[in-house]
Amino acid sequence: MLRIPRITSSVYRVVPRRKPNVLVSVRCITVGDVFGKVDVSKLPDIPPVPQPPAPGPSITELLEAKQSILNELGLFSWYTPSSYFRYALESMHMHLDIPWWAALMMTTLALRLLLVKVVVLSQKNVAIQSHHRKELAAFQERMNEAKGEGNNMLMQQILIEQRDFFRAKDIKIGRQIVILMGNASVFMTQFFAVRKMANLPYPGFDKGGTLWFQDLTACDPYYALPLISAVTMFAVLRVGIEAGQSSDTMTPAMKYGMQIGLPLVVLVSSSQFPAALCVYWCTSNIISLAYAGLFRIEPIRKVFGIPKFIPPPKKQEKGIKGAWQDYKKAKAAPPTLEELKKRDQANFKQAGRAKPIERSENQ
Repeated sequence: MLRIPRITSSVYRVVPRRKPNVLVSVRCITVGDVFGKVDVSKLPDIPPVPQPPAPGPSITELLEAKQSILNELGLFSWYTPSSYFRYALESMHMHLDIPWWAALMMTTLALRLLLVKVVVLSQKNVAIQSHHRKELAAFQERMNEAKGEGNNMLMQQILIEQRDFFRAKDIKIGRQIVILMGNASVFMTQFFAVRKMANLPYPGFDKGGTLWFQDLTACDPYYALPLISAVTMFAVLRVGIEAGQSSDTMTPAMKYGMQIGLPLVVLVSSSQFPAALCVYWCTSNIISLAYAGLFRIEPIRKVFGIPKFIPPPKKQEKGIKGAWQDYKKAKAAPPTLEELKKRDQANFKQAGRAKPIERSENQ
């Protein structure tokens, strides 16, 4: 007889403490749920679609109203000095109703008048040095002799004596650096301001010139403005009104490099610049020459507290040929003791690093 084993099992029922949520029935939303309980007539009206904001005034309308358009053209930012120069230039053109070439000149003149203190410092520096020209020349001669001998101890001693002499006579070499930095910052501010307005170009710049340069955004076709810029730059460097140092106190190489080389660079570079930059450059150089002439008048010098300038004794100019002969003479001079020591040290190091010499058996 086939027997089937009995299978027993135990069922345990777990009764939860909380009753589960039981979904009893599902009913879809009807029209009565929407319209039966709320009176549609009492609902507020749908507001109209908002209109887009009206467009702002165009550049032409702003120009007719004599308002600034620097922001619209991307020419103004609060952290750049050139932006404020552009704003002053634009305001002078609009409110004084003058052409752009005149606005460039008048804005440059106004800025140079505000910075007249820099010119006064340069004149004081030149005047103080003129009173001690012999002592400064003696220090320079002693320094050259010490360099020729290669005596570093003597060079340091001369520098200490020169420093004490400068302090006693109120000669501040750092003042020249301040003067150069001040002039360079003003030049770069105006240069970048005018160049960007001309390259954009600002409306009206193409017709804001005069005489033969009617278009301020184009180069001077006759190269007259670049030539005037170079000549006036030569005169400015000659009198030393900008650098705080007259040409008589310069070394021959520095003198000819600045008075001949720099004007040539100005001539070549300005011939590729817009006419607006040349107008600014010529105006600035002419103002510098006017300062040089005014500060030669003793009553004006007394008003600004500038000491009397003592002109240097007249001496025969060596010229370019003489400077070249001095250079060849310095190159042909015998080596100093210090140079010989350095040369021996270099040869010793080179010999130590070189490949050793192998002798053959026959040697």
